[in-house]
Amino acid sequence: MPRRASSGVNIGQIAGIAAAILGFVVIAALLFQLIAGGLFGEGRPPGAKRSTGNASPLSLTTYRTNGNSLRGNVYRVEGKVEETLRWTPDRGRLISFEASDATETMPLPILVPEDFSNINIERGREMVLVVRVDRDGTLVAEAIDE
Repeated sequence: MPRRASSGVNIGQIAGIAAAILGFVVIAALLFQLIAGGLFGEGRPPGAKRSTGNASPLSLTTYRTNGNSLRGNVYRVEGKVEETLRWTPDRGRLISFEASDATETMPLPILVPEDFSNINIERGREMVLVVRVDRDGTLVAEAIDE
């Protein structure tokens, strides 16, 4: 006796497909957050500024002798802009910043990300920056107080 053909798609199959699509969308959103740094970041919404008042001042002597020992930390730097060394539209500006602390004054290379493109950084301008020491010892601006 021949078998009869099935009458169509049942409700269980439709629910399973909908759950799989919903799961895929949720996983894609979480993966995007992880890659963008929002999940394991500092908890600040994008564009929120870090306060320059609560960061400790950068010791220029320690940075000069061994900048890699300061990796991952955040410091406040005061001084003036000497000049723009390099600019790229996707990474931002690399500036020479004449920083001063209680003991000395020295030039520092600071990478100012493209997030701060609305701030006019010109030669001779005095500023207070909050910088993060990157994994290779590079100073990256996280906040600028004009």
